[in-house]
Amino acid sequence: MKRLSRSLILKSISKILLVIMKAFIFPLLVVTSFLVCCKAEETEIVPEEITSVEQNLTLTDVTKSGISSNGLSDESQKIQSLIASNKKLFFPKGTYRISKPITLSKVNNLQILGEEGTVFTTDQNKMFVVSGSIKTLDIQRISFISTKNSTAEDAEGLIFIANYGASDVMDGININQCTFSIPNSKVNAIKMVSEGANSLVKNVNITYNKFLSIGRMGVEFQNHNSSPKIARFRDYTINNNYFNDIGTVQTGSAPSCISVSGYSLNGKINYNKIYDMRMNTTSSVYYGIENAGTDGLETVGNEMYSTTYGFTGILGSSTYAKAKWIIKDNIINLTGSSSNTKIRGLELNNIEGVVVANNKIQVDGYGMKLDNCKKGKITGNNVVVTKAGNVLYLQSGSATNEISSNTLDASRGLDHGVVIFNGSATSGNNAFQNTLIKPGNKKGDYVNLNGAVNSVK
Repeated sequence: MKRLSRSLILKSISKILLVIMKAFIFPLLVVTSFLVCCKAEETEIVPEEITSVEQNLTLTDVTKSGISSNGLSDESQKIQSLIASNKKLFFPKGTYRISKPITLSKVNNLQILGEEGTVFTTDQNKMFVVSGSIKTLDIQRISFISTKNSTAEDAEGLIFIANYGASDVMDGININQCTFSIPNSKVNAIKMVSEGANSLVKNVNITYNKFLSIGRMGVEFQNHNSSPKIARFRDYTINNNYFNDIGTVQTGSAPSCISVSGYSLNGKINYNKIYDMRMNTTSSVYYGIENAGTDGLETVGNEMYSTTYGFTGILGSSTYAKAKWIIKDNIINLTGSSSNTKIRGLELNNIEGVVVANNKIQVDGYGMKLDNCKKGKITGNNVVVTKAGNVLYLQSGSATNEISSNTLDASRGLDHGVVIFNGSATSGNNAFQNTLIKPGNKKGDYVNLNGAVNSVK
């Protein structure tokens, strides 16, 4: 029998070890890797990973506190008993039935967190009522669904932030990654009122939510206490939300997807997507975004579309004077109404220093309409009117505005004038380097009416 060489023995041992590794070690590594990946994915969705200002609160899984997620029993009282400061309440996926509103009053550092598949359902108009002085309230990843059927006007909301205390301060209310739906009742999804004598709501963030089939408005902030004139809400953000089918049953005053009403300071309404409001339910004009009193508002990068009823894109209401409003980089594409005057890209009233820049607008009615707007800058916009109406219309004392480098296209509509200046108080505007197109693809005109005097080049 021949003696095996040392190299041959080593090769044989290597082959044996390789077989053992393929049979046992490699599968073990694959399983371990899979478990690690699953753990990593799990870590990404547990509530502790949700961005929040407080990460050191004790987590409470509400289902381990006797709350049912089967959607059959009323959990209102049990949920109410858990509401307190310095708590992190986690609602695992499931359906939680609520028969009366949960009150969130005078709490600090409270988080109410869900996950994909967490649903709160009710047959009422309100689910959460927020009141008293508040410091840091987070509501995240919950679907709020109401089956309420009512024709009564209710100007509150599924989440109702009610700041009526004389000197109550709410600081840091965050609602994000939630879904709202109440299609058969005239109520808002989120309503905030701050009207106490010296009340204040600040640092409110409404972000990455979905508003689907809402009877009245999507988000409404309100300060209608004008005596004295105090900014009772300020420093708010309404960004990156999705709105579809808003105003489903509204028959009274005109609804908006987003409305900020009354004197306030420093807001951002940016990068929201708005689709198909219900213009057919009322003779009033619906609005995508309404500013009725915020000084220092930024409205950037929003997108609005309609192929059914049409609505007005951005409204600056006439009730309260406004200043330093930036309207920039929005896309507004609105068609479909039998009444073309109900559709306007921008309708701006009573503003000093508005900047309207680089917007793309296509509408059936007026492109941009300005009433009593002064010292503004309108530049770099591309505006197309497809049926009737002027592309740009200034009246009622709109003066000393700069209008430059816009493309204003009425070639697909009627020859009503591309740019109109109306009234003797509508004077001192300076229009230059604009491209005006009227029907027949002919060069369009500036028209001064009723004593208007303006510089056009």
